[in-house]
Amino acid sequence: MAGFSDQAIELPPGTETYHDIFEAKHVTKYLEDYVDSHIYNGKSLRGHIIFGFSVTGLEKVAGLWQIRGSGGQRITARRVVVATGHTSHPVMPALPGKDSFSGSIIHQKDFGKASREIFEDVSRPNVMVLGGGKSAADMVYSSVKAGKKVSWVIRQDGEGPAAFSAAAGKGPYKNGPEIAATRMMSALSPSCFTEPSWLSSVIHGSTRGRRIIAQVWLGADEACRKEADFQKREGALPGFAGLQSSTAIFWCTGPLGMIQHDDFWDTIARNVSVFREDIMELRERSVVLKNGSRVATDALLCGTGWNSQYPYLSKAQSVEFGLPHAIEDDPPEIARKWERLLQAADAEVIARFPQLMDPPVFFKRPQNTTATRLYNCIAPLSDNSIIFVGDIYLSNAFRTAEAQAIWATAYLDGNIVLPPQDQAEKNIAYMAAFSKRRYPAHGATGNYFHMDLVGYTDMLLRDVGLVSHRRRWWWQDLFYPCLASDFSQIKDEYLAKFPGRGRGTQG
Repeated sequence: MAGFSDQAIELPPGTETYHDIFEAKHVTKYLEDYVDSHIYNGKSLRGHIIFGFSVTGLEKVAGLWQIRGSGGQRITARRVVVATGHTSHPVMPALPGKDSFSGSIIHQKDFGKASREIFEDVSRPNVMVLGGGKSAADMVYSSVKAGKKVSWVIRQDGEGPAAFSAAAGKGPYKNGPEIAATRMMSALSPSCFTEPSWLSSVIHGSTRGRRIIAQVWLGADEACRKEADFQKREGALPGFAGLQSSTAIFWCTGPLGMIQHDDFWDTIARNVSVFREDIMELRERSVVLKNGSRVATDALLCGTGWNSQYPYLSKAQSVEFGLPHAIEDDPPEIARKWERLLQAADAEVIARFPQLMDPPVFFKRPQNTTATRLYNCIAPLSDNSIIFVGDIYLSNAFRTAEAQAIWATAYLDGNIVLPPQDQAEKNIAYMAAFSKRRYPAHGATGNYFHMDLVGYTDMLLRDVGLVSHRRRWWWQDLFYPCLASDFSQIKDEYLAKFPGRGRGTQG
């Protein structure tokens, strides 16, 4: 499932894998090799990268983009692709008393480097991990394996601990992600990206079909709980049951993750002190929780996620491009227009997918910003010379990146054109309304589509008119996993479809 279509990931001999899943360091090595092995205009991709350039602003002057750097540097370009993604700006919690804390405070962003020093330092035996998601779980597991005494703190007023599914696949599938990446499995989830078909009519167009599918997803929730055996696991420390998740997998109401070690749950249950509590304050070498517990801590590891933001853009630019922005920044007439569009789109979503009317209880975040107004979560309607890729939440970054790159190339080449303004706005509103209904805990931003990887990437290629990624036989197309190699003929197909018709994307 990892890697791009034109270069497979090759693991060193003897690499430890778990149901064909491997450590992230091999992906890092793959990306390093990738930028060195791909040559364009006589230089590798690495040679085209300007390192240490911190963007402080960009503006369009006389039809050209001026990108400013913190050191006074300036780059001029006809077109701009913003690809800074969602994981550049760490979220750090408020930690009263942190100035008096003599230990280390590390965000998950820096864990890879910082962990070596912490794990080797015998004078720092006590590690606390804050957060309930997959990154927090990885840090907990690694800390135990390094011989540390580990406490895991998950606040009371958030989404709670993640639902962790087993990695093992079934039948011909190597692992769970391969099953999830089939069009058959994707069909079990309503999607705004798939075209109506006999299969979607059977599954989502009848009361009986919807009831059957609901039971399938409830079974997935139960499988996660059964895998962990929170109530009866032998040797579990007090507090282990506090890791039982309330996440409804179908709705993605909380964090989701996958177990990547056979001994994960035994390791956590027998070695980790779990606290479902908020932090009151930090002291010199301890953390005081609101229930009065004082936990010895030499290193506090924060698996507390990320903020998606574009600090180099002005408020006016965020509004102009259609990026999420403060609600009050919208002019009144624009706010009213989008309110009407979203209300109409919501009614359309419910008419097509009535099961989305009744979500379970979920943690409601304050929503102080608009939903995204990028077409296909990529293109502003106001300017066709700038696009934003990676501004969407899906389950596989490689497939998403490659499909978006293909669509973006066709768009910047002038080989696809957006619909008229009013229709484009309706399309954007429909995606945003679906995101909010389908994923109530996260979808208000209009770009959260965790279960829609196959539908979204198929839609992008359908826009461009490309088909070589689809299987020859219907049963293969339905039941085979969507792999990186599916896109291996896309470049040649694109060049054959649009010979000499591009405006050129250099610059």
